[in-house]
Amino acid sequence: MSQVLNLKLEEFYPQPLESVWQALTDPAAISDWLMPCDFQPVVGHKFTIRGNATENWRGFTHCEVLTLEAPTLMEWSWESADVEEPTRLSFALQSFEGGTKLSLNHTGITTHDDIASLSQGWPRKLRQLNEYFIDLINE
Repeated sequence: MSQVLNLKLEEFYPQPLESVWQALTDPAAISDWLMPCDFQPVVGHKFTIRGNATENWRGFTHCEVLTLEAPTLMEWSWESADVEEPTRLSFALQSFEGGTKLSLNHTGITTHDDIASLSQGWPRKLRQLNEYFIDLINE
């Protein structure tokens, strides 16, 4: 049975906006903090994110770049469940003194299991993005 996904998360990173944008749009960086993928920062590019299958996830997600307004907004379609329409994922960046605020919004109609998985997964992935920045500083 389908339900409405309306996941909104905000995270502050003590990096300049350009650094956060780079981490969101560079395929190697995305593979480090999110999952391996064949992303390209081009509107209309279709790509697949891959990982280990779990009880609630088939191990891959088909996506497409819908919007790319460097360096502040990127939107993807996100096809992670067996539903008719993909969900929509947006990353919006705002520069502040001392860093950058990332607003992640994931919305659409999907399954209860998918909502549970995404609601647990995205906060973990945003923490991994912070760890990605820490690793860059420590190199």
